[in-house]
Amino acid sequence: MNAMRTRRAAIAAALAVSLLVVAACGDDAGDGSGSGDGPGGGPMKIDALVALSGPLAVIGGAMQQGMDAAVQVVNDNGGVLGQPLKINYIDNAGSADQSAAKLQELLSGGKPHAVIPGVASEIPAGIPILAQAGIFTSQHFTGATFNDPKKYPLEFGNAHTIPDYVGSLVSKAKESGYKSVGILDIDDASGQAFEAVAGPAFKAADIAVTFARVPPDSIDATPQLQQVLAPNPDALIFAGYSPAAGAMAKARAKLAVTLPTIAAQTYSANNLADLAPANTYDGILFQQLATSVKGTPQTESAAFKKFYDAVLAKSGGKLPFPINTYLVAYHDVILAAAAANLAGSLDAKKMAKALEGAKPADMPLYVSPVTFSADNHFPTFAPGDFVFTKYGPVEKGLSVPSAG
Repeated sequence: MNAMRTRRAAIAAALAVSLLVVAACGDDAGDGSGSGDGPGGGPMKIDALVALSGPLAVIGGAMQQGMDAAVQVVNDNGGVLGQPLKINYIDNAGSADQSAAKLQELLSGGKPHAVIPGVASEIPAGIPILAQAGIFTSQHFTGATFNDPKKYPLEFGNAHTIPDYVGSLVSKAKESGYKSVGILDIDDASGQAFEAVAGPAFKAADIAVTFARVPPDSIDATPQLQQVLAPNPDALIFAGYSPAAGAMAKARAKLAVTLPTIAAQTYSANNLADLAPANTYDGILFQQLATSVKGTPQTESAAFKKFYDAVLAKSGGKLPFPINTYLVAYHDVILAAAAANLAGSLDAKKMAKALEGAKPADMPLYVSPVTFSADNHFPTFAPGDFVFTKYGPVEKGLSVPSAG
């Protein structure tokens, strides 16, 4: 996404906020309105904006399977406030502009119990709108910008944040003795947020960094790779969740680059096998969440196994994307349902307050760390939650690193 489109998206989001007319809360569960306490305001319904068309439709479809799995697991474990959880999908085509328009339409018809505002870089367009309307929001954008409970008191994140995985990358680079790195990332909101964190973090570690952004739909990243190679860095880092990840690997192979190369977690989470030939990933070290790699303690936990069995059932046993694609969407639903159950209410403020005091034992269906507080609305991932592996096949969503 170029800068002009980003500005248009921001303007659209701001305009949507100014035009919102939020109807009074009702009790009709059929249209998703009603935020009263207890079963009288239910059953709970989550409205989820998902890219079911457009360039991100394949990703959106995978995330829908993760959300469907979560609804099934929640309902198999008692539902929400004693009633079955429901979910309503709204196609936003992966567009920030469409997200703003769809949210305006949704909110004009009543006050939802909870909203999931998207699947990828369109998420930031929805969060300010939902905050203005006082809606409980569960999302997985990795930018720490929204982890501000004072500004966004009803918004919670379910993904690792950019500082979490950037800290791991910086530690790896420093441990390897690198004094300079060249970084390719994606030219969208996620890429901009990544650079805003990574630039100062590498500088603080006395590691010089050069950035170049690759358009998300690019099929050739050669010019950008040449740009970051110009200062003769000690190593390369590839970042970003986009089909353009394949273009980065192909450019590296095309230019016969032999520099040490690290793939950030956002890059590793792509469906890499479909984006470029396996040999283009030779020599790349992949940073991954431990929940994405077969055989780690995290993938052996009871909560993960419950999630994994459910998503395998919903997908017919076919998971072409790395498991984190499904897991973050699953968590979007699990967290909202847990908030209502812990609060004993569908009131957004009570739900938020309940999560701020939650302990791991309170959220047995949640796979990621339960570290929410009044000052932190995102899970906190420790260094042990990341691993570095060589490229290997993804079997039923889990990475199986190659030996040696």
